[in-house]
Amino acid sequence: LALQHRNYEEVVSIIRNSNLVGQSIIAYLQKNGYPEIALHFVRDDTARFELALECGNMDIALETAKAIDTPAYWNKFSQEALRRGHIQMVELAYQRTKAYDKLSFLYSITGNTEKLVKMQKIAIMRNDLQSRLQNSLFIGDVEDRVRVLQESGQHALAYLTAKSHGLVEEAESIRAGAGVEEANITSADVAGGSKLLLPTTPVISSTELDWPQLHVSKGIFDGKFNFGDKGAGPHPGKSRVADLATAAVDGDDAAGAWDIDEGENMGVDDEEGFGGAGADEVDLLGDEAEAGAEGGWGIDDDGELDAEIAAEATAAAAAGFVAPQPGISELEVWSRNSTLAVDQIAAGNFEQAMRLLRDQVGIASFDALKPAFMEIYTSSRSVLTTAPFATPSRIPLRRNPAESTEASQYFPAKIYSLSSSLEQLQQGYRATTAAKFEDGLVLFKRLLLSLIFVSVDTAEDANEIKQLLQICREYILGITIELERASVAKEEATEENSVRLVELAAFFTHCQLRADHEKLSLRAAMNTAYKHKCFKAAGEFAQRLLDLVPTPQIADKARKMITICDRQSRDNLAINYDARNPFVICAASHTPIHRGEPAVNCPYCQAAYKPEHNGELCRVCTVAKIGAKATGLRSLASAN
Repeated sequence: LALQHRNYEEVVSIIRNSNLVGQSIIAYLQKNGYPEIALHFVRDDTARFELALECGNMDIALETAKAIDTPAYWNKFSQEALRRGHIQMVELAYQRTKAYDKLSFLYSITGNTEKLVKMQKIAIMRNDLQSRLQNSLFIGDVEDRVRVLQESGQHALAYLTAKSHGLVEEAESIRAGAGVEEANITSADVAGGSKLLLPTTPVISSTELDWPQLHVSKGIFDGKFNFGDKGAGPHPGKSRVADLATAAVDGDDAAGAWDIDEGENMGVDDEEGFGGAGADEVDLLGDEAEAGAEGGWGIDDDGELDAEIAAEATAAAAAGFVAPQPGISELEVWSRNSTLAVDQIAAGNFEQAMRLLRDQVGIASFDALKPAFMEIYTSSRSVLTTAPFATPSRIPLRRNPAESTEASQYFPAKIYSLSSSLEQLQQGYRATTAAKFEDGLVLFKRLLLSLIFVSVDTAEDANEIKQLLQICREYILGITIELERASVAKEEATEENSVRLVELAAFFTHCQLRADHEKLSLRAAMNTAYKHKCFKAAGEFAQRLLDLVPTPQIADKARKMITICDRQSRDNLAINYDARNPFVICAASHTPIHRGEPAVNCPYCQAAYKPEHNGELCRVCTVAKIGAKATGLRSLASAN
């Protein structure tokens, strides 16, 4: 019942104070899925070995395998260690069982050519021709392969091996030794297109090839039964030094020294301690031991030395006034209090700010951000002129001077805010509505870059920053598509240009714009598609326009367009556009990336790109590296 309720402290108490420790309780724990608990108080090596393998404790399994030291247990241990990726343990097991063929194969697949050469020397000492041939194949030692074939009486194979690998002198020596004329040898020429039988170069050649293992913290049973148990006795292969080291790290009595108040008693009997040990046994280095050890270490209570130190201190104080050490500047306090890049810039720590921006949003080019850097730096302090010819005082400007009562609350004043960002957004909307696309593009790009430096105090405001970032991305992408369409419209009227015009107009309608701007884009796409006789696409745009509930006049025009397009319902141009197949738009090529196709994204604005643009600068934000790994933009000041 204590095990089912995970009351492990009670389990420890039951095991300590009862006589149930035996085969019955071990079988019970193993049967009910607690082999790791049974492992801690089993004394038989064979039982410990089986339990260690069952619960995956390979260190104890290795310890018990060394104690048992029989081939059957080593073979079982090597199989489990190989399954779990403990390559070094597998190597040790093969060495103990002298499994030379398995060792050679293990060294071959792990790329350990140095030990393969040693295995070849061991095979020569053992006079094992089969092992020599196998190792020579793994190493690529053609000369030794020829010698092995000769020694085994396979002169024909030795001759062919030497001949095919260009060992002309060895081949002639073998032929002469066999007493065979060259004219009597048939089919000895190397076939065309054949390749030398040589091993490939290992990609990773290292001795540390153990698979990564998850770090598992020690449980409550670790160390409880390894030392200090009544009548437990020493463990095989474990020294008293290891016991003391385990006792030093496994116990929980360090809580008091670390100022961790665990409450009074917590249900532990002070007289019992660890396994019934008294206070004298547990406190091996208490106050009395420390006091008694001072004499042995030559640490005597010398009153004369204390008097000399006091006299020197009095003389130093009387010698004159000692100036106090300078304090920490407020700029340094800003840098310590915040991990936001904007606050590091205000503190003048430009390198740290650039490092943060590279890690958070993958910024690769800071040219476009230089004006903002200088504006933030200069606007976060004020200059006060006191008197002529005197150096002016530079006063740091705090974010909330009335609320900043402690140094940990000092932060620089905000230059970019959420409210100012919303005002810039309105300006961008007005420019887009008025079809001033160049002005709108400048406004949205300026807003997108300024969002990097906006800091907020609530999670709701941080979410609004993310929404603003998405809006800027969609409008910049949509406006660049529309500007490209206007540029193509000025070129010569060819079929290729006509196809591109319809495609760009269609892609513009898939940018996430405000409802009134989406209606305008759909009207433009509907007219463009109808003009170039893409009736199917024009009808789809008209239907989408009706779904947005436009004004009655525009709705009537859309219905007429649907009626006309339904009669023909075809596109005379082969456009790369299918509204029913979900896609995103590549911000570089302005072509669709359909669902399931590979794509890379800008780590800052999340604009999508085709894989061939990986590593380039983002076309939308112009500062981040496409495909770079980043942790994400941080805007929440209270999360520092």
